[in-house]
Amino acid sequence: MTDITAEPFSVGSLYLAGFTQARAPHVGLMIPTTATEGVLVHIRIDRAVSPTWTLQTRVQKIAGDMFLSSLLCISAAGITVDQLKSAAQTVHVPENDEFGECFPWAQAVVHKLHDEELLQLKSMPGLVKEFDEFSAGNKVYARRDRFPNVAVSQFCA
Repeated sequence: MTDITAEPFSVGSLYLAGFTQARAPHVGLMIPTTATEGVLVHIRIDRAVSPTWTLQTRVQKIAGDMFLSSLLCISAAGITVDQLKSAAQTVHVPENDEFGECFPWAQAVVHKLHDEELLQLKSMPGLVKEFDEFSAGNKVYARRDRFPNVAVSQFCA
């Protein structure tokens, strides 16, 4: 396995993280704390715990993860993990089990961070299209020996 990170990867920046799945990527928000792991804030369904979406914050392996394929930098401004978690806790978690709720939820967190002046969102429709197109081509990065594909958003700062 390689330990070389991809440019323009940066510890401490905020990323939209895409995890390869059968239909569309699972999406969360991540702040890398080292070159090999970070803190992931996302919603997920764990049917053993709840039949609906729940908010989860956890340590996420970056290098060598089988499913993490995309990291789109949306802020290099030094948003802290606590600020991200605080914003995420104010965003309503869907009360259903429908596929595809994770990206709209992540978008709402990005809006909250923008409202709190922690990042500058230039265009949500632009960001959504950019992430969809970027993550769609990244399935080849979903391997233990590949670092996720990394890019910087044109629609956030």
